[in-house]
Formats: sequence, C-alpha cells, structure tokens
Amino acid sequence: MADQQGPSAAVRYGRETVDLAVEGAAAYGRDDLVARLRGARDLLSESAVTVYVVGEYKQGKSSFVNALLTTSVCPVDDDIATAVPTMVRFSEVPRASATYEPDSGDVGSPWTEPIEFDEVAAHVAEGGNAGNRRRLRSVSVGVDRALLESGLVLVDTPGVGGLGSVQNALTASALPSAHAVVFVSDASQELTEAEVRFLRTAAELCPTLLFALTKIDLYPHWRRILELDLGHLAEARVAVDAFALSSEVRNVAALSGDAEVNEESGFPPFVRGLGEVLDDAERVALQALGAHVQSVIGQLVPVLAARMTALSRPEESADVAAELVGALERAETLRSRSARWQQLLFDGFSDISSDVDFDLRMRTRTVLAEAEQAIDEGDPAKNWPDFEKWLRSRLATETLDNYSRFAKAADELAMRVAEHFELAEAQIVQVRAPVGMLDKLSIQTSALESPKKVTGKMAIFQKSYSGFMMFTMLTQLAMLAIPSPIGIAAGLLMGRSAFGDERRRATEKRRAAAKTAVRKFMDEFTLQVGKDSRDTIRRAQREMRDRYAERADELQRSAAEAVAAAQRAARTGEDVADELRRLENDLQMFATLRARSEQLLARSTRSEAAG
Repeated sequence: MADQQGPSAAVRYGRETVDLAVEGAAAYGRDDLVARLRGARDLLSESAVTVYVVGEYKQGKSSFVNALLTTSVCPVDDDIATAVPTMVRFSEVPRASATYEPDSGDVGSPWTEPIEFDEVAAHVAEGGNAGNRRRLRSVSVGVDRALLESGLVLVDTPGVGGLGSVQNALTASALPSAHAVVFVSDASQELTEAEVRFLRTAAELCPTLLFALTKIDLYPHWRRILELDLGHLAEARVAVDAFALSSEVRNVAALSGDAEVNEESGFPPFVRGLGEVLDDAERVALQALGAHVQSVIGQLVPVLAARMTALSRPEESADVAAELVGALERAETLRSRSARWQQLLFDGFSDISSDVDFDLRMRTRTVLAEAEQAIDEGDPAKNWPDFEKWLRSRLATETLDNYSRFAKAADELAMRVAEHFELAEAQIVQVRAPVGMLDKLSIQTSALESPKKVTGKMAIFQKSYSGFMMFTMLTQLAMLAIPSPIGIAAGLLMGRSAFGDERRRATEKRRAAAKTAVRKFMDEFTLQVGKDSRDTIRRAQREMRDRYAERADELQRSAAEAVAAAQRAARTGEDVADELRRLENDLQMFATLRARSEQLLARSTRSEAAG
C-alpha cells in the first residue's frame, strides 16, 4: 500500500471497485453512502503500517531497530536509555522532528518542530533529556531504507522504569491502533513474570505479536532460554512468532555484504515476518472495503429492483410494495429510541462501566495492601524513591490491564449490536487507557523524616541519666562499694536502649506517615482515574451509538426510496422500455460490483487461511 513503490494489484483492484460504487451511489443521490465509501477507500490510501518495539530496559531494542534498518537511527550506548518514543519512517532525505507537550497548567495542543538529524540522541535519550525536562511527547525520524518504503513505521519505545512504568503503559494504551508488536528480550535470562504479564495484555490489545530474542551471539545457552520463554508464553496462552537474533552479526554482515553471515544473524526470517504483517494490513483493509461495498449494494439494489418489477410486471407491484413497506417498518424500528439495539448498547455499557469500575477498585485495594506491607518491611526515609517508582509502575500496569478488560468487553458488545443490523463489520471504537493521569498525581511526603535526625534526644538523655542515678543511689543505700564507672555503664546501656526505642518510634512514625500519604494518593488515583475511565466509556458509548444510528438512517432511507420507487413506477407515464433498459444496465453494473467485492473478500480470506 505504499505510495513510494506503488500500490499492489489487489489495492488497485479495490480502489477501482470502490470508485465504481461511489459513482453508482452518487447517481442515485445517496450522499450518505458516498461518504461511507470514501471513508472505506481511505483504508487503502493509508500507507502507514505501525509496528511497536517494546521491552524491558536495556534489552537491546534500539540496537535491534538499527540492525533491522542497517543504519544508526536510534541512540545506542551502555549509559543511554530511550526516554520518549521514537518513530522511524521512510524519507528520501534524513530528517527529524520533535513533538512537544505544553507546560503544566498551560492550555494548548502539542506542537511539532523540526530538529537536526544529528541531535536526535540528545532529545530521545535519558541522558540528554533527564526526567523529560523538554516535555517531549515523541520524536519522528525519517531515513531512506527499502524496508520502510512499503509504509512500515517502527516505534522504538522507552524502557526506562520497566514494562510497568507510566511511559510504557502510555505506549501500550495505543496498541489497539498498531498492526503488530515486536517484544524484545535478550538471551541472558528467561522471561520474567512482569514480561509475560505485559505480553498477555499486549496480545489482547494487538493480536499480532513477534518475539525477538536478542544478543544470541553473547550467550551460548540462548536456545535453552528461547525454549523456556516459549514455554512460559504457551502456559500464559500467548501466541507469538519467535525469532532468535544478533544485532552485532547483522551489522557485520551489512558492512561486509556477506549473505551467509546475514542469515546467521537471524534477521532475514524476521524481515519476512514483517512482510507478512504488511500483507496482513492490506488484507484487513481489503476485507473491510469489500464489506462496505457489499453493504452499499445491498441498499441500492432493492430500489432499482422494486422499480423494475413495478414497470415490467405491474400485477406484482402490490406484492412488491407490501414487502418493501415491511422492510421500511423494520428500518424505522431500528431508528426508533425503543429499538432493541439501543437498549442493548445502553445496558451493555452500563454493565461494562460497573465491571470496569469494580475491577479498578479491587486492583487498587490489592496494590494498597502490597504497598502497606512494603512500608512495614522497610524504612520510608531510606527506600522511598524506589518505593514510589514501584507504586506508580504497579498502578500503571493495573490501569492498563483494567483498560484491556474494557476494550475486550466493548468489542464483544459491538459485535452483538452488529447482529441486529446484519452487518459484516462491527463499529469498533478505539480508546486509550487513562494511564497519563498518574503523571499528574503527586504523593505528599513532607511528613517523612530522615533516619539521621533523632528528635527524642532529650528523652534519651533523661533515661540515661535516670539509669545512672538510680543505679548509684541504690548501691549507696545498700551500702555496697560499687565503682562509679559501673553506674555510668549502666546508664549508657539504658541510654542505648532508649536510643533504640526512639529510633523504632521514629521509624514507626515515618511508616504511619507513609501509609497515610499512600492512602491519600490511592484515593486520589481512584477518584481521578476512575472518572477518566468512566468518561472514556461514555465517549465510546456515544461514538458507537452515533455510528449505528447513522447506519440505521441509511437503511431507513434505502427502504423509503425503494417504496417510493415502486409507487412511482405504478403510476408513471414515461417510456417504460427506456426506463427498463436503464434499470437493467444499472442492476448489471451493481451485479458486477457485487462480484468484485466478493473477490476482494475471497482474496482476503484465502490470504488469512494461507497465513
């Protein structure tokens, strides 16, 4: 589907088919159907096929992208970590641009500015953009590579903070719009529980997963690691296409031009796998196009057939009109507010909202229990930064899993509603998880004290002095000749005990303050993320309702025009022979269109079966 290489024969065939359908719909004044067909045609005009490259920190994602494209486009170094998503696409000349977020509190939309190509590393790397102080949303890079000419867009995602980080959760929330996900993990160790969990969530959001085991040149035992990884994924019921790769061997092959060395790198099979992703994107687009064309033909043909029957067989016109009136009544029922599909949509989203809200609260409660246990096992003044990072990561992961539950339920609901319209395609609404809300929430930590500061110094002194005085006075009363240093030692021992008690008291005070801060943070998280989640569900409900309402309007208009056509034919005085010839030609044209659309559907089905 690339403009650079020219569209494939299947795409050209699809475009010709939809253009003919547009002409037919326009000839009968169906602007609503024309708009839908043109929207379907855009599926073939869109050249971008987006593939996300994800994985844990320092697993070789950027090296993998560079090796795949045989050029240095993503910064790679031992002390460099990608901080913002980097989108790599085709460009005849090297170019780069950066998209920025407005400052906190500012009203405005993100904006994009060109940057120097050799400054990409300074923008996307953690070292040059610590804490994302530049407020970057993403960086786009264009390079001249044949692999990208087909419309492929690679997205190198941040790994800082792990798969559960807010950054990666934000990336994962966009996976429903991706054509495929490449998960990168090196051969140093088998997949962790967090990685398997992420892959399970990713599989629900984007069904095409490619697993890249990297750095096989560094670890001789990589085959055993790959076997273990595939075992973990099979147990989790995650289907992937696995590839064992070496970026270093690929780079050596690119420099030497040695095809055998290139095969040893494992990249040629992976490139073929990406080609299948591109082919699959085309197949899905052709399948959707064929379904839209058939739907439009199904609405236009009854109008022509009704008029032709009324003209050629007047004795049957009454039966035809009665049948069409029944179809009109059914279409008007779909439009009415009491239609079953609207009730199904309303009830379905009410159930989804309740289930998603309950699921979020249960997940939040679980995280809170784990957080309080972690606080009890440590000292917040010593490990708070790591603890807060863990807490935000856990909440980001739980939010993403909660969103995945919603996305799956919404897809199932859309399919059930589509059955009422007898549609081949459901009105799926793309939404994003409200993960970004975590960046806007802060944890109040002013009550946490440093363990080096002991506030009970006077209490310690008093207990030490009391111990010394009590011991010396008791010995004097008992007429015992005990040296004073022994009394001093006793006082010090009691002081040491008091010091330990005071430290424990201070630690418990910090733990209590930390728990209070975490509870307030969790309450705010539940409130804000819960509201954003409910708003997202309501938006999805409205969008789905409006799209199905538009389809109901189409069906009602088609049925009404069919009835009107039959009624006009019954009382027309025009030349019946000429009208019949025109109708016959139009029906033949639509029959040809139907055959072409069936070929598109059959071709996409064969491609799917072959895959």
